[in-house]
Amino acid sequence: MQIRQLRHFLAAVDTGSMTLASMSQNITQPTLSRSIKTLEDELGVDLFERGHRGVQPTRYGHMLADHARSIVHGMDQALEDVGAMRAGGLGHVRIGVGSNAADPRLTAAFARIAVEAQDITLTIEYDIPDNQFARLRRGELDALVEARRPDLDSGDLDFCAIAEISMVLVARAGHPVHRLGRVPRRELAHWPWAIFHQPNADAFYRGLLELENEEHNIRVRSSSPAMLHNLLLEEDLIGMMSRVELAEYGREGRLRVISSDVRQVETSLCLITRRRSHMSGALRAVTSQLRSAFRNPVGGAPAEGSHARGACPMPPIRLGALAPV
Repeated sequence: MQIRQLRHFLAAVDTGSMTLASMSQNITQPTLSRSIKTLEDELGVDLFERGHRGVQPTRYGHMLADHARSIVHGMDQALEDVGAMRAGGLGHVRIGVGSNAADPRLTAAFARIAVEAQDITLTIEYDIPDNQFARLRRGELDALVEARRPDLDSGDLDFCAIAEISMVLVARAGHPVHRLGRVPRRELAHWPWAIFHQPNADAFYRGLLELENEEHNIRVRSSSPAMLHNLLLEEDLIGMMSRVELAEYGREGRLRVISSDVRQVETSLCLITRRRSHMSGALRAVTSQLRSAFRNPVGGAPAEGSHARGACPMPPIRLGALAPV
């Protein structure tokens, strides 16, 4: 089995066509077909079902594709790191961020690395957590900074907790809900909400508010934390964010914690890497900087777990106790 065979195979998986795959690889179609046939003979299985509309991976093909992507991306990363080292650098690191992309400590850490670690280059890619976990497993990302998701942990990833995150319900300072005093959780459900868009979000919020037959008035779903923050600032919507993010707006009094009987939600922010994979010197340096950034948060950000005005004294619940968010 050779790397070029895996590249040919993946091209056919991605395009669904031997013709398009051969064009993407700059080889003739017969050459690509022979390469894939040799791979099938070596494995003793059919990797594709061939039809008039192109090719589709068999169950063996789907299994091989997951491993092939990791191998190919690993080889590409190795070549890139060797080239960087030859040129006097340490390497290139690809970091994924998701629902916590707006955390100011992340921004500070990445900016510091960009300026101080001149032998390292960074690619910071944003997407929803489910997509990022898949990309990490395929080797398209070297690491992921994301809240722990027990439902996405299948034992092949290492989760290193770098911070505890407290999530609270917020609304802009002029929102009428702040004039009501302590608001019962079920009454909150009737106000318009803006939430982070990802699987199981509706189930999470229904559990958080202990709703049974009552409707939850979710008006906006967005996978962009920055968009959600702007929506909350613009109109009378209710949302959820971490205390660290809230501190950025709290200085100006633009967003406030809602006083209610909803317990604050806690989760672990983790640095996530693939288990049993090689960690380059560049990745080790970046992960060390990230851990340091969360041990020494940016000025003015409160320590997670401190209570701001309007916080509920009830014991917090761990994220995942209701449903993943």
